[in-house]
Amino acid sequence: MSSSSGYSLSKINPKLLRRIYRACRPTLSEPNLALNLEICDYVNAKQGSIPREAAIAVVKLINQRDPQTSELAIHLLDNLVKNCGYPFHLQISRKEFLNELVKRFPERPTMRYNRVQRMILAQIEEWYQTICKTSKYKSDFGYIRDMHRLLLNKGYVFPEVKVEDAAVLNPADTLKSLEDIQKEEAIVHSAKLQELIRRGKPEDLQEANKLMKIMAGFKDDNVQENKKQVNDDVARLKRKTEIFAEMLNSVEAGGAKIDDSNETIFDLYGSIKSAQPSVTKIIEEEHDNEEYVQDLLALNDTINQLTQKFQLIKNGNIEEASNIKVSGGAAAASAAKELNLIDFDDDEPTESGESSKDQQGYNDLLSDLSNLTFSEPGPGSSNKQTNPLDFYGSGGSIALGGGATNSSLFTSSGASVQQPKPSTTQNSANNFDFLSDLHSPSPQLQSNTSTQLDPFGFDFPTSSPAQVQASSANAAAVDVKTLFESGETKLEVESLTAANAALFKGKFLVSNLSSSLLSAAKLSVAVPKGCKLDLRPQSGNVIQPFAARGFSQEFSIENPVNKALKVKWKLEYSANGQAHTETGISNLSE
Repeated sequence: MSSSSGYSLSKINPKLLRRIYRACRPTLSEPNLALNLEICDYVNAKQGSIPREAAIAVVKLINQRDPQTSELAIHLLDNLVKNCGYPFHLQISRKEFLNELVKRFPERPTMRYNRVQRMILAQIEEWYQTICKTSKYKSDFGYIRDMHRLLLNKGYVFPEVKVEDAAVLNPADTLKSLEDIQKEEAIVHSAKLQELIRRGKPEDLQEANKLMKIMAGFKDDNVQENKKQVNDDVARLKRKTEIFAEMLNSVEAGGAKIDDSNETIFDLYGSIKSAQPSVTKIIEEEHDNEEYVQDLLALNDTINQLTQKFQLIKNGNIEEASNIKVSGGAAAASAAKELNLIDFDDDEPTESGESSKDQQGYNDLLSDLSNLTFSEPGPGSSNKQTNPLDFYGSGGSIALGGGATNSSLFTSSGASVQQPKPSTTQNSANNFDFLSDLHSPSPQLQSNTSTQLDPFGFDFPTSSPAQVQASSANAAAVDVKTLFESGETKLEVESLTAANAALFKGKFLVSNLSSSLLSAAKLSVAVPKGCKLDLRPQSGNVIQPFAARGFSQEFSIENPVNKALKVKWKLEYSANGQAHTETGISNLSE
């Protein structure tokens, strides 16, 4: 019997189990938030095997026949996911957990979902749209993407994620000191090591050995990466202070108080103010680097001046605020440029917060469906009487299957795609890619969108793959023109509105002209200063050989002054194990 086929509740920490049972007892009319948060604190304090035990206990209660117990358990699961960080995220991304979560789902959806099914679908969709796309460790959560796609293929419809729920799980754009980053990584490494040792297979132990060397400090690659991240974050904070100074100077010149409806300036104030303690901490850490410390001290003084000036203007003391002179810095000098585009160079800090979010967040690495099973589990159980609650991970009618060639938890599945010319499997040199995704392309799937679909009264807006395909067929191209074409790729833009409109909407289309599979494809776009770009998530990032319009990306550009609509773009992808980059500037107005 494999380690995932059964797990006795008697192995779970008794203190933890008692708390979970109290939080999910059916006599409760609503979730006990205080007790749920107490359980979260207990999991965070104990770590070790406690996150796994909590996940197992909760998912078993979700599968109870009493709907009240199931609903309370799902509320507890939601609190654990949002408060216990990566160690718990790792456990909910395990194949055994996901199989157990959908154990009571029929192979084909019924006409109406019950409340527990709707809540489970909402949880999976929320994880898929957040930690699977925006987390620093999103490559570790491939099984969540697999389960999401499997349910879509079976005909299940996911609800739309609430903005406030997504905001909790998406990474916060805050400055962290080197010590804070290293603490976070220590927790991540510890959780991965715990899972590798628990699995105990030879390949897992090899990965555990590499991880222990990193944790012991024998490899300083991570330290250098973390220092670079701190420097990049400091550069972004400087840019924020420049923008904030410009906005304050603009308000001051107008002689009016700050409008409470101006969310942007309040968000900038909160972001800069909250970063100040981290600046102080970085100054203490870098005390040996005098030049860097002086730069940080100047930044700290600027933050103090800006926050003081903000409070004065907010309270209407315009005259007193005018005595505090804060320069707009480099941002003011570049304001006169007609085409002030974001620099995509890897060694430069990202200039726009919105564009950095787009580049960071919406990469959905598509996995292979070859390791998913759609049939009922086989009857290979023993005659010995056991407690049904002790079975964990076998799943029901819908379950993720295991790969036949590679059973290691933290290695790639090795799934390959037949191509016109032979290619070799390449091993990643990254020691931290323990939970790498399955990079083979899936059958043609359309990503879930927010299109309204409620034919059976499910009371939530959503969409299905069939509907997305239908909408794609109905939306005939108003105007399609080629922006770039090489021997391997072609970039086109489909205009959905007139090019001279104040709000220009369209869709970027990327085609594969070669016989090689293109993977890890990412399109980055920037617009002139004064325009506002809204770039939607890509429909995928793997393009089959000779696939016309292998993926698309919708966008809208606000162009209030009707200037020449030039965009700078960069297309990155991997072909035959080599990274490729195509860049250019195109005029959408022509």
